[in-house]
Order: sequence, then structure tokens, then C-alpha cells
Amino acid sequence: MIISKKSVAFILGTVFFIYLSIMMLYTYLPSYLYFLGVPIPIVTLTITFAMSTFFIFPPLLGRYSDKLQNRIYFIFIGSVGILITLVFLLFTSNFIILNILVFIFGFFTSSLTIILTLYSELVQNDQKWISYYNSICSIGSFIGVLIGGMMIDIFRVENLFLFILITFMLSIIFIVFIRENRQLILDYNKKVPEYIEKKVIDNNLEEDNNISKSIYYSLLFRNFGIIPILNILVIIMGFYISSHTEIALLVGINPLFQFFIMIFLGRILNKKNIKAFMILGYCLSVIVILGYIISVDFWGFLIFQVIVSLSYSMFWMATIVYIAQNSTSINKGRLMGYATTSVFVGTTIGGLFFSLLLTVFHSNYYISMSFMIIFPIVSTLIIAIKFKNN
Repeated sequence: MIISKKSVAFILGTVFFIYLSIMMLYTYLPSYLYFLGVPIPIVTLTITFAMSTFFIFPPLLGRYSDKLQNRIYFIFIGSVGILITLVFLLFTSNFIILNILVFIFGFFTSSLTIILTLYSELVQNDQKWISYYNSICSIGSFIGVLIGGMMIDIFRVENLFLFILITFMLSIIFIVFIRENRQLILDYNKKVPEYIEKKVIDNNLEEDNNISKSIYYSLLFRNFGIIPILNILVIIMGFYISSHTEIALLVGINPLFQFFIMIFLGRILNKKNIKAFMILGYCLSVIVILGYIISVDFWGFLIFQVIVSLSYSMFWMATIVYIAQNSTSINKGRLMGYATTSVFVGTTIGGLFFSLLLTVFHSNYYISMSFMIIFPIVSTLIIAIKFKNN
């Protein structure tokens, strides 16, 4: 039973526009920096610096939201903060100030990640409804990338932050109608399976014993290897493809396919096959990096964008369902925060490493990407050997 269908609907509308806006920023920020004359290794460092907020803040904010038992407070602060930051970004082209503002943008975005915790509580951890959430995020990302590419072709990349501000303002319309229904959520929490409930008494650290720590390490190493490449993929594609609209289609096809894949996974995932989907997802990440090395035209990139969609959908959907179904309101925010942190710790450290490789090899991304293949292999081995679904 869904605790509040109206709030669930408004959350789905909210995350559609949030991901549309955020994906537009992080996809085309490298192009904007490149337009300003920033060298590619420094572009990678800048994106890494921006994304470091996602491993610093989500577990802290998740822990405080668990303690306060008030998720909507963090969602409201995040949305207002992003809105104000985007207004400031409209009026600067100074590289240092831009870095500071993008870091602040990342902090407020981290606050908005609490919306997934609230959503999973409102749908009582139902994997089908969680798949709908991930699918809406994916379709929002697809449209954001596509619209961003078209707008850049028409109005030029220097207007990037104006596009993002306009689209993000639409999410505010939905946020104001979200209701938390905390008492109903806590009443449901009394009905959780006993093997979970006894792990989460008094907010003790022992509550985490029900979660296999291997999921966090595997997320870290996979994103260490592949996200730094994805961060400059628009620039790499630009060496072979002249149209931003075509590049937008290639980048956006990734979340578009995720939309359908995650809905499908929401219907077939179960305790018996979660591990298998995690392993397959990480294995496909290895193939994706190889694909980016050998791709030199639209169709080559298209094939491996489809594969990266399969990869991400499999391991991320399996991980989120696993955490949701092995946690309660007492620790759900923190455990979701740990997953987000693992992703972006890997992204940040991997970005620094990739920037170093690009500097050493004089921006030769073929050689630099070759070194990154090892890390999703490590993720695959960790899940294969260490993951156990209690």
C-alpha cells in the first residue's frame, strides 16, 4: 500500500525536472569550460571538485534527516539553495568564482538526494515503485541532455545557466505540494520484518550489520573507473561529431534506455537474482570503457551508450532495492547516503587520477582511458566474492 499517492506523484514530477536540470549542467559544464579556454585536464579537475560534494554531504545529511525524522526540510533547503546558486552563476565567467558556486550547487543537490529516502518510505520499499522513481530520473536526464544540446546549437553554450535556471524553476511547483506523512511512515515501520527491526534499535551502529559492505566498495571502484571518462565524453565526441544535437542524442540515449530497463528490472528483481544483476552490470562497465576507446563515429558511440545504460541500470537498481528492503526509517537515510557517497568518492578520486593521467600523457585520452579498465573489474570481483544477500 502506498502511504500517500499524491505525494508520490508530486515527488515523481519533482525529480523529473530536477534531473533534467542537473543532467544539463553536469553534461555541458565541460563544454562551457572548454569554451572559456580551460585545458581538458583542468576541466576534469573542475568537474571532480564539483562532484566531491556528493561524497562529503549525503551521509551527513542522511544521518541528520534520520535523527530529525523530517525529510521535507532538507528537500526544501536544497531546492531553494539551487535556485539562488543558479541566479549567481548567470552573472559570472570568472573561473575561481564559478568553481565555488558549482561546489555550493553540489551541496544543495546533496540535500535534495533525501527525496529518494522519503519516496522509498512512502511506497513502503516496493521495488516496482522504486523502479518507477529511477525511470523518471532517467527520462528527465535524457530530455535534459537533448534539450541542452539543442539550446546550445541554437543559442550557444554561454547561455547554459539560463537554460538550467528556467527548467529547475518548474520543479519548485511540484515540491510545494509534497507532504511527508511522517506518522503514517513510522506506523508502517512497526510492521517491518523482525530480522530487520532488531538490527535498527536505538540508532546503534550495529544496525548496519544487515547490509553487505561489499556494495559500497564495488560502487566506489566502478565509478572510479568510468565516471571521469563520462564527465568529458561530450568533449571527446566533439572531436568526431560537429553537431551538439547529435552529441546530445548520444549522451541522452543512455538515460532514455535506463527508463525502460529499470521498469523491467523492477518487475523481475528478487533476492535470488540481485547478485547476478550486480555482477553483470559491473562486467558491462569494462566493455563500455573499451568501447569509448575504439569509437570514432556516431554509430560506434551509440552502441556503447546502449551498453552503459544496461550496465548502470543493473547494478544501481539492484543496489537501491537491496538497501531499501534491508533498512527502516531509523537508518534508511544514512544507508542511502552511504551509497551516494561511495559513488562520488570513486568519482572524485578517479577524476583526480584521470586528470593526472591526462597531464602525464599530454591529453591523450586513448592511453589514459586504458588505465581505467581495471577498476570496474575490481568491482565485479568484490561482488562475486564478498556480496551475500541475507
